[in-house]
Amino acid sequence: MPILDRFRLDGRVAIITGASSGLGVAFAIALAEAGAAVVLAARRADRLATTQAAVERTGRRGLAVRTDVSLPEVRRRRFLSDVTASTS
Repeated sequence: MPILDRFRLDGRVAIITGASSGLGVAFAIALAEAGAAVVLAARRADRLATTQAAVERTGRRGLAVRTDVSLPEVRRRRFLSDVTASTS
C-alpha cells in the first residue's frame, strides 16, 4: 500500500481558518486532495470564493464561511453553529 493511502481523509471534514490566502489555501487544497470536504473560514469573502473553487476542482465539497475567528464570540458560538447548520 502506498504511504499516502494511509493518510486518506475520505468521509471527513476539515476546517481551515485563514483559508483566503497563503498556507490556508495550500492546506485547504491538500486536504481536499486527500479526500476531505473542506470548510473554509476567513475574513475576505472574495478570496474565499477563489479557494472554494480550487477545492471543488479536486472533486471535493468546499464551504466558504466569512468570519473572523479572532473574536471570542465567534469562536464560541457563531462560527461553529454556522458550520453545523451548513453541513447538516
